[in-house]
Order: sequence, then C-alpha cells, then structure tokens
Amino acid sequence: MSNQITKQLSVADLVELARPDNGPRHGEPLWSEIMPGLWMGGTDDDDCERSYLQEARITKEHFDTVITMYAWANPVDWYVKELRFGFFDHKQVDINLEDHKQIVRAAYSDWQRGQRVLIRCQAGWNRSGLITALVLMLHGMEPEAAVAAIQLRRSPYALNNKSFEAWLSDQGKALVEELKQESAR
Repeated sequence: MSNQITKQLSVADLVELARPDNGPRHGEPLWSEIMPGLWMGGTDDDDCERSYLQEARITKEHFDTVITMYAWANPVDWYVKELRFGFFDHKQVDINLEDHKQIVRAAYSDWQRGQRVLIRCQAGWNRSGLITALVLMLHGMEPEAAVAAIQLRRSPYALNNKSFEAWLSDQGKALVEELKQESAR
C-alpha cells in the first residue's frame, strides 16, 4: 500500500483491513472436526449462488445434523436434519437467548446421541465458533478451553470477534448453566 493511500486511511480503517476474515480462508478445510463427531465449518464460496435444484453439497454421507448460522447458505440434502438461524457477525451477540438455547440444545443432544453434527456459518470462524463453544461448554469445558480447542482444531482465526469471545465468558456461562438445570429436571 503506498504512503499516499495509507495517509488517507484512519487507524480504524487499517485495523479493519487487517482482519483475517477480510481475506481468503488461508487454505483451511471447509469443515474441521473439533471433537469426534462434532464439526465446525463454513459454506462453499458459491454456496449461495447454487440453485436449489442442483445437487446439495452436504448429504447424509457427510452429516446427520447441520446447524446453519448463515442465512444465505443453501439447504442441506434430504434426510439431513437442519436447524437454521442466521444472525450477524458483529460487535454484539444480539439474538434471543431462548433461540441460542434451542440451537445449542439440538446440537449437543444430537452429538451426544452419536450423530455427526456440523455447526456452520459463512467462513466457519465466528458465528459457528460461538455456537460450537457453547456446545463444548455444555459438555464441561470452560469458555477459554473451548475457544482454545476451536482455534487449535479449526483455525487460529476462529472467534476473532472478541465481542463473541467475551460474551462466552459472561452470558454464555449463564446460558449453559440454565441448559444444565433444565436437563436436570
């Protein structure tokens, strides 16, 4: 970047341009196994451009359950259970806690029953990372350990949205405790 261009950009602009999600996926796989049977990932770059009549990318051979957090992702194939709830990857976690609980409960329950579960968003880093971390926390991990496991198994860029990561330690812990209490009843 030339000095002339750099002078026109603010520090905030430069930070935004340097964010890892503003570039390619750095050779990462589309999906990564975080724990046996629990997968996290993104959508194919042309996923939202495909016709509903074309062959689905995710079939029963891949996964039993798919949790989709990206509104424009194509649906999965027949006989694959899919729960869809698109929300934005921005500075706040702004979805209803009951919706969060339903999503996490479904993913965790199916995973514990031995189903192959994929939690996906667009790039496979933040929205899917938030839900996957909650599933891992429900499984007994602390928030920091869940984030570390995701970053190790999926990508060092996973959960680069620090607002999401902070939310996990604060409200995410409370949400997981509520889920544990509900299942104990």
